[in-house]
Amino acid sequence: MQNYVVDSGKLKEYTTKLFLAAGLAQTDAQAVSELLVHADLRNVRSHGVLRTVPYLEKIQKGGASKTSAYPVVKETANTAVIDAQGGLGALAGEKAVAIAREKAKTALMSMVVVRNSNHFGMGAHWALKLAGNDMIGFACSTTDLTMGPPGCKEPFMGNNPFAVAFKAGEKYPEFCVDMATSGVALGKCKDLAKRGKPIPSGWMLDKNGNDTTKVEDCYMMTPMAGHKGFGIALIVELFATLLSGGVLSPDINNQDLPDVPELSSQCFGCINISAFRDLAEFQETAENYIDRLHQIPMKEGAGDAKYPGEIEYTSKLINLKEGVVLPETLTEDLMAIGEELKVDGSFLREHKTERQ
Repeated sequence: MQNYVVDSGKLKEYTTKLFLAAGLAQTDAQAVSELLVHADLRNVRSHGVLRTVPYLEKIQKGGASKTSAYPVVKETANTAVIDAQGGLGALAGEKAVAIAREKAKTALMSMVVVRNSNHFGMGAHWALKLAGNDMIGFACSTTDLTMGPPGCKEPFMGNNPFAVAFKAGEKYPEFCVDMATSGVALGKCKDLAKRGKPIPSGWMLDKNGNDTTKVEDCYMMTPMAGHKGFGIALIVELFATLLSGGVLSPDINNQDLPDVPELSSQCFGCINISAFRDLAEFQETAENYIDRLHQIPMKEGAGDAKYPGEIEYTSKLINLKEGVVLPETLTEDLMAIGEELKVDGSFLREHKTERQ
């Protein structure tokens, strides 16, 4: 399968034009594009421009509102509840992050929850935005039915992802834990299939609760670490859904349905580090801690010890310089939707690459 390499700036400009053509305002289109391309920069391809066509279909067929104002329906000095009214998760996230960071500047800790939303994209995008240079950021979301407790034959919740991020000094600016509570995100399986690569055993289950490596036979995902992953997924449900008054996971709509909103719920939080200790001292300590992590002796062939987010941040630096890699099948999809919306995407196939 042929791969192409595309400048991330040009890719962001192209996807912005697609969302503009679908009826979004300029700033909204840019926000959605930033979210998707950021995922590809970090090689989190399951949440990158792979999602462009599904997002556009949601907008075009009514599953994602173009008119929601994402109103704040309840608020205190350090909390807020946003009703996305079926709008895009990317836009609900933008508003939630802005409110959470502003409140945490004075209230020192903040939490903003969102209900009636859609897919919110890569959790790291939001955790890093929330963190900035001076805070600890936390983001989580419910998703449509993809997972249940170990041994189940029917899904009960989504693989509810969460992310935590902070700046560990100038040397390590993007410490970020970002994970689904399933063994792997379903989007990862879809991405592997799109690239013609095999899907490992143990990731997906069919309708009988048996292991499958075929995306088309996937009925649900396995929770990470068995019952522990199931428990963490319930914690996400607590913060995102129960606090926001949103739709419980068993009742959320399939995110792949283009004509109805998913109705997922999210939670965004900030901890102002200066509330606990001097920011510079905190970052120096964190930097030293990671330095010591890198010095841990490793067994032969294991490589160096890495902090959470290190691989993704390294990929981001490389991809900003060398371009984002897109498989041929995804390139064709993006060009086809561009043709439909009268946006020229021919540049996507200008540069072939051997990079994976």
